[in-house]
Amino acid sequence: MGSIAVSQDSFPHADAGLKAAKQQAAQPVANNGLDIIDIQRVAVETNLKDDIISMWNPTNGPRRLPTLLLYNERGLQLFEEITYLDEYYLTNNEIEVLEKNSHEIAQNISPESMVIELGSGNLRKVCLLLQAFEDAGKNIDYYALDLSREELERTLAQVPKFRHVRCHGLLGTYDDGREWLKKPANLARTKCILSLGSSIGGLLTARLGNFERDDAAGFLKYFSDVLTQSDKLLIGLDGCSDPSKV
Repeated sequence: MGSIAVSQDSFPHADAGLKAAKQQAAQPVANNGLDIIDIQRVAVETNLKDDIISMWNPTNGPRRLPTLLLYNERGLQLFEEITYLDEYYLTNNEIEVLEKNSHEIAQNISPESMVIELGSGNLRKVCLLLQAFEDAGKNIDYYALDLSREELERTLAQVPKFRHVRCHGLLGTYDDGREWLKKPANLARTKCILSLGSSIGGLLTARLGNFERDDAAGFLKYFSDVLTQSDKLLIGLDGCSDPSKV
């Protein structure tokens, strides 16, 4: 999990935020016929409470808060709005890359594979890749992993209907996703783990998206442990070296 540095007065309402998260989690939501799989082993607010306590009282270094706090339903919507700003170049650049290379990527992923996107967001980028699978006639199961059931329902409902590509939602954290992938039925299938948006970030920078350098390396190994030689890990990295633009 990533973290954000804070001062003592930066986050005075942590308890209120946790209470709101609990209320949101308790609200029943209709799935409107969409296949959304709840893979949460522990309620998100329980994980958050433990992380807040440990990061707020570190043995050394600055106080921090888990970035997970930013990604409730409203937080995900705000981030989606940010991705449409001209100043946020990552999304448009990745769309350009996928427009040029999605069919080549699709050719390198085996039919009947699982494609699992970590922190799926609004899906407008991955839809280019899903369309490439469809054009190639490859049967693929796409799984969008994210923290908000409401956002999974909203974004999956906007995905075009495909003949060969089956779309599913995974409700949970990265940790939940990894544990779900360890199930025998999932381990037995060929899979590609997908991370776009430089969430993990470029290995040549001092800070890696939502991860510090050491955290990012550990995160990659964390997921590589559930991959076999036939599986793939596809990561979007920010290659911009212009400090004024970044």
